[in-house]
Amino acid sequence: MGGDRLGGVNTATARAIGYLTVVAMLPYLSLKTAWLLGSDLGLAQPDLMSSPAFVTGNLLTAAMELVAAVLTLALVRDWGRRLPVWSLLFPMWVAAGLLAPVMLAAPLGLAAELITGAGTASGDPENGLRGWVYAIVYTGFILQGLGLAAAFAHHVRARWGRTLSERGEYSPAREVQILVTVAVGILTAVVVALRLYWALGGQAGLPVADRDLPQQAMDAASAVLAFAGLFGLGVLVSGRSRRIWWPLGAAWIGSGSMLCSGLYQVVILLAPGSPFDAAGGGGLALVLVAQVLAGALAAATGAFRLVELRTPDRSGREAGPAGRVGPDRVRAEVGP
Repeated sequence: MGGDRLGGVNTATARAIGYLTVVAMLPYLSLKTAWLLGSDLGLAQPDLMSSPAFVTGNLLTAAMELVAAVLTLALVRDWGRRLPVWSLLFPMWVAAGLLAPVMLAAPLGLAAELITGAGTASGDPENGLRGWVYAIVYTGFILQGLGLAAAFAHHVRARWGRTLSERGEYSPAREVQILVTVAVGILTAVVVALRLYWALGGQAGLPVADRDLPQQAMDAASAVLAFAGLFGLGVLVSGRSRRIWWPLGAAWIGSGSMLCSGLYQVVILLAPGSPFDAAGGGGLALVLVAQVLAGALAAATGAFRLVELRTPDRSGREAGPAGRVGPDRVRAEVGP
């Protein structure tokens, strides 16, 4: 009656979540399609989307949304478990890195605008778009993020549930991982400090002095996610957690947020014909470089740590999180 279960997860429920997540992507795809076809739907400036920069951006983001839809279905369907691991983990990591800041910043920015009566929450055109466009797009992003997270949790539990329930133990490469984590910590400290400064209204180092509340909310969200990624990586490397899944998840989302969101902002600022002026943004450039480096180092370290969870011991069995045979297993094999 409750549907088949795989890895302790109701597959019918997971598939329903996956399908609803794809449905939540349709408004965004519809807007992008309308703009690419020349419609001025939701535009306060009718010719806004006709420039080469916006056409290219709309094509890329629409393609990314289609990839996300296929990814969602792969996570909840049987055929998805036959795909190579990298073909699911990498796009999911990118999706988490791009969606997580929006999922945190959108409610915070909306609340601030409702309180102050400023910006897109009041329905006033912002950056050439009608206020309702932001409501539809960001609501869709939040629903997509939640749906993808649920679908991914189903897939991970069904495919690697036993591994992620193990205890994180000492790693033979722990010294190197600690050094890398320290480097990530230094870079992250720069990111968090400047992002929080801008979130609180500071403007030094930014290319544009006149900033709105959603931008400040995005800075706050970026700072929180960067710190969460560093904290998760530290716990993951130390091996002190009783369970590996939560520090791995924090490092996963935090590193993806730093690297993917950082690169996305770099592309927006430096793309030919970009409507955004990067002149005078030395502080922003510093933060973006630090974000990308910290995210790349954190992702690589977390990936190596995850590989250790799957490393077999010399007898060919899958070992514990550090590639070591636990004391209980030793006692069972050699006696008291």
